[in-house]
Amino acid sequence: MVKKHRAPTIKAAFALFALMVMGHSHARTVKSIEIDAVGLNLDSVQNENAARACKKFRPTKNQAIRFFNRAYPVESYVLTTDRFSSCYAEGSLKFSDGSFGKWILYSSGTALFTFNRGDVVNLYYKHNNWHDPYACTYGLSDKGEC
Repeated sequence: MVKKHRAPTIKAAFALFALMVMGHSHARTVKSIEIDAVGLNLDSVQNENAARACKKFRPTKNQAIRFFNRAYPVESYVLTTDRFSSCYAEGSLKFSDGSFGKWILYSSGTALFTFNRGDVVNLYYKHNNWHDPYACTYGLSDKGEC
């Protein structure tokens, strides 16, 4: 007599998947955040129009938390070339894993995060709801990216 192999049930497959995911999900999330300054401009001495425009870049705490919870590491050229913005805000934050540091958040959806131990990471997240004076001007092509 030959026994038939039963296909795993959906419950068993889901349980296996849940165990695999639970063992690997250690997402770092923002525990607390401070915004020290908003509406800043790298070019304020040279360009009064840019300084005026950047004053409108005022991300809220909730927007900054959302950004840092969703942003991912990118190469430095994304900040300096592809999505350069002179408008920025700055502050500090603490993550759920206990790590903490200072941040500079640009209106373009990029950020520079410096951990307290000295490590620096460039971050990017595109879908933000704050006012960006340079919206639709980013990208390496002749056409701006919106």
